[in-house]
Amino acid sequence: MASWNIAIVGASTLVGEAMVELLQERGFPVEQLFLLDSDEGEGEFVRFNGKNLTIESISDFDWSSANLAFFVGGNELSSQYAEQAASSGCLVIDSSSHFADNPNIPLVVPYINNDVLSDYRNHNIISIASGIVTQLLRAVFAVAQPHEITQLSVSNLIPASFYGKAGVDELAGQSARLLNGLAVENDLFTKQLAFNLLPAFEQPAYFISEQDIVDQCRRVLGDYQLPVSVDSVNVPVFYGLAQTVRIMTTYPIMIDDLEQRIPDNYSIMLAEKDDYPTPVTELDSSLTLKIGDVRYSYGVPEQLQLWTVSDNIRYLGALMAIEAAELLINEYL
Repeated sequence: MASWNIAIVGASTLVGEAMVELLQERGFPVEQLFLLDSDEGEGEFVRFNGKNLTIESISDFDWSSANLAFFVGGNELSSQYAEQAASSGCLVIDSSSHFADNPNIPLVVPYINNDVLSDYRNHNIISIASGIVTQLLRAVFAVAQPHEITQLSVSNLIPASFYGKAGVDELAGQSARLLNGLAVENDLFTKQLAFNLLPAFEQPAYFISEQDIVDQCRRVLGDYQLPVSVDSVNVPVFYGLAQTVRIMTTYPIMIDDLEQRIPDNYSIMLAEKDDYPTPVTELDSSLTLKIGDVRYSYGVPEQLQLWTVSDNIRYLGALMAIEAAELLINEYL
């Protein structure tokens, strides 16, 4: 396999740091790695393949030097630089939501709708679906076929790291102050998050809307009439997205057959019947989506309920973009 000159935009973010680690762990064919960020992240050192690399300012970068760019720095960097990179011949894989509603740019959940990857030729850009959508649809497709699904419902329990380092720092600071008998201070969140629960959609600047989640689900599935309901809560957990999922199907799905239904390449682990995963006790570096507490809704055998957990930084943030690149290189380039 040929080697690639790779750029990571947002290299100082949590996802950017995880992406550097995973590129090395997975043996991705990297010829040269460029670490880019806004001026705030410039100058930091990152270790890759035994070398110290310096994060450079994105404003000075020559995009013709890179073959492939992972944009993991959020909407602002993507809106400013992604099309510039693509027009210079650099293939862009964007993990922000900036291009998610553009019908001419493929919106991808790896191993769910790989066929749309070929549409990268439209603008030299691929958009990765939101982590919320990715976790939901990977779990759904692991247990049900598209033609079996008549309705989806999901409740998202959003960890502080969903908002980046600022979210982790604020939760840590609030927790420390409360445990020391001091009043909390709010910056990112409008109210205290530590030892509390907050509606996630009160953070419109950081969080994709309910409508965007529904639209992305329908677009990835290719079913624009599918009923999808969403609610989300910010929880005082540092890492790990948890979801309660309800899948309405045309007929009851046999729970005892779920182990045989899950494809090997989905990186999904089904918990034992008397066990279940949690963000704290089982979130690790295994890069898997864990499913537990599988049951039928009481009185509605056509509705299957799941509890799912995954690492929102390594699995949903970094791995999905890398998997999309691997699929693209192996199948379309």
